[in-house]
Amino acid sequence: MNNALLKQEIPEAIAATELAHSQDEKERFRVENKDSANWCLRKMRALKAEIEENARIAQEEVERIQQWLQDVNTPLERSIQYFEGLLAEYHIKLYAEDPKQKTIKLPHGTLKMRAQQPEFIRDDEKFLEYLRRSGRTDYIEVIEKPKWGEYKKVVEVAMDGKTVVDTQTGEIVEGVRAELRPPKFSVEV
Repeated sequence: MNNALLKQEIPEAIAATELAHSQDEKERFRVENKDSANWCLRKMRALKAEIEENARIAQEEVERIQQWLQDVNTPLERSIQYFEGLLAEYHIKLYAEDPKQKTIKLPHGTLKMRAQQPEFIRDDEKFLEYLRRSGRTDYIEVIEKPKWGEYKKVVEVAMDGKTVVDTQTGEIVEGVRAELRPPKFSVEV
């Protein structure tokens, strides 16, 4: 179905929806046969296409605004970095003369010099091997997790609709219960 035909469906679909909300239960439209079901599906297809088009247009605008924001903020951020560099150079000079001057308070802000912990760059595979070799396995974390995807193949729901039973052992499975759900309805257009 081409876009022009889809567009024609939208006003009729919206009008039908609004009319249904204003009518009482006895008078409202009902799906009675394949033709009326197909009519509903045609309307839904047109509405979903319109939603997708709206989302595409909105995304283009978001991208355009994000590009504008980046364009106007880049020179501002570059200037901030320049001034931070000047202030850092000034503060480092004062700190070298007097290591007690870790903080300098000024009317429009504060300059601070703080020691930092070192950054550790790890290769976890090599590090784990080192811990195993040196017998430091107390520093190795072992994560236990049930393999539910495999185990659920050997369980079934008991007659009460809640109890889960291991079909291989006949035992009631602790920590798992079933919750029966009605069939799921969906529409593909």
